[in-house]
Amino acid sequence: MEYRYNMRDLKFILKEWLPTEEVLNFDRFKDLYSIDDVDSILTEAYKVAREVVSPINAQGDKNPVKFENGVVTSPPGYKEVFQFIQKNGWGSSSECTEIEGGMPLMLFKAANEPMVAACPAMGSNVKLTTGAANLIIDFGTEADKSRFLPKMFSGDWQGTMNLTEPSAGSDVGDALTKSYPTEDPRIWKIKGTKMFITAGDGSICENTIHMVLARPPQGTKGSAGLGLYIVPKIWVNEDGSLGKPNDVTTIAVEHKMGLNGSATCMLNFGENDECYGIMLGSAPDEMGRSKGLAMMFNMMNESRIGTGHNANNQASEAYALASQYTSDRIQGYIKGERVPIIKHADVRRMLMDMKAHTEGIRAMIYKGFYYLDVTNNSKDKEKAKECADIAAILTPLIKCYGSETAALMTAEAIQCLGGVGYTKEYPVEQYMRDSKILTIWEGTSFIHANDLVGRKMTMKNGEPFKKWMGSIKDFIDSNKNAAGLEKEFGTLARAYQAAEEVWQTIGSWQAEKEEKRELINLYALRTLFVFAQLFVAMCLMDQAVVASKNLAGLSEDHFDFNFYKGKVASARYYINNTLPNVFTIAEIIKNADDTVLEVPEEVLIVG
Repeated sequence: MEYRYNMRDLKFILKEWLPTEEVLNFDRFKDLYSIDDVDSILTEAYKVAREVVSPINAQGDKNPVKFENGVVTSPPGYKEVFQFIQKNGWGSSSECTEIEGGMPLMLFKAANEPMVAACPAMGSNVKLTTGAANLIIDFGTEADKSRFLPKMFSGDWQGTMNLTEPSAGSDVGDALTKSYPTEDPRIWKIKGTKMFITAGDGSICENTIHMVLARPPQGTKGSAGLGLYIVPKIWVNEDGSLGKPNDVTTIAVEHKMGLNGSATCMLNFGENDECYGIMLGSAPDEMGRSKGLAMMFNMMNESRIGTGHNANNQASEAYALASQYTSDRIQGYIKGERVPIIKHADVRRMLMDMKAHTEGIRAMIYKGFYYLDVTNNSKDKEKAKECADIAAILTPLIKCYGSETAALMTAEAIQCLGGVGYTKEYPVEQYMRDSKILTIWEGTSFIHANDLVGRKMTMKNGEPFKKWMGSIKDFIDSNKNAAGLEKEFGTLARAYQAAEEVWQTIGSWQAEKEEKRELINLYALRTLFVFAQLFVAMCLMDQAVVASKNLAGLSEDHFDFNFYKGKVASARYYINNTLPNVFTIAEIIKNADDTVLEVPEEVLIVG
């Protein structure tokens, strides 16, 4: 099937909905980009996605990563595409913070979106390299930057992050990988095993720069004792040239459900006691505490937002494929005539469901990118601080709701194709397999739900969350009489009230601390869905208000008429068909059924 992507929605977001010009006028960007550049950048990005990136997606799935005699070989074409993206400014050099010539996050992500959708496995390689480079930018010395960044930006080297171990998954503080000092205070020996390392090895680059969490001898127990180290697969000399192999060994490649073009590796560091890493940040303090995990969280938070974005990209492409198929597939009769299946009511329902969800979640994501752009670049420190708080609140919503919904929407795309959707003849089944991992990557869905209820709702005495909720209410109050949308704004107002009740219920449980801790955990994920669906609904309604104004006066044969009509339809559908979930969930949470906690564990075990 032909690769297509909804670029018009991205242009609407940047040129008609969000205050993109505010960001473009920041000192870092004002001499480089203008709003007039958006169309040309996105058009060229779409061309790269269609002509360069898309062709390797199915090939990488059919010819997955190979691991033979200790050597990892990437699928054909992956090396060339990775280096094309990096060398031509579509990758890390344009996304990394504080890099001269880099794009605003909003613009970069819009350009990058069709490429990630075209080959999610390749998108992961680029994203991880960007994250590793940002850690070096934020916490490395000038020598570190000159040593590593040029080759990472050029595509000659890739980057990874190494947290998970056989005995330490979500509980990173249990990590057993060790670091040992040498005569050079910045150079440490590294010894241990890491697993599930995405892009941990392969033949797309001459070197891989691993960002590794490890515990020094004096490191305290738990996550506070972990340091962060730059550990190249091949040692990099001070002048940036390659030295000898650095005793980093791939011992296994995972056989996965999807993303078969990307190598997910188990790595041994220091099998021969010859693995070295460069310490980022300061040495452990007198209490044995390091800031390794805190620094790694910079990369993790980028990856969490990126994971939700990646998921929605895949769901969006699955929707595009389903829309193509249903337009062409002739099946069944309406009024005595054989018709394309897109004319059948339930197929239309599924397409509308995918359209509303992918557009709504995309809107939430780009709101987050806007807040991050202001955070990182505005001279107005107070506004930057407020935007940082909102971005922090949105991070678990984007990652969790984005990834969980993408799996459902991709399954719906398969359903649209019927039996052939389950075959490898059509690409939607690959998107189903590729996207499921995103509910687990960068922390399972509960971890992000727990982050919302345990941290984001209570940070700074709850003031940022209160302001964020207040902004949603202000939006509803200001637009409730919007012509033609009065009914939907009434539903949104009731959903806000239901979300407030959930907020109050969770707050009352938090006040009781230990007595209600397990109840908070039990209902955390559903709480996240309440606030995610409320915010997505608000974003869609905000877009509908803009689209309604733009639609006024357009004739039905205008090239944008159906686009704006569709934006209003997406908002109405989501408000009337998805948002009512909030009412049900609110009642469930207030009811606080504890059957799950009270039932004996033996009841839950089969056999």
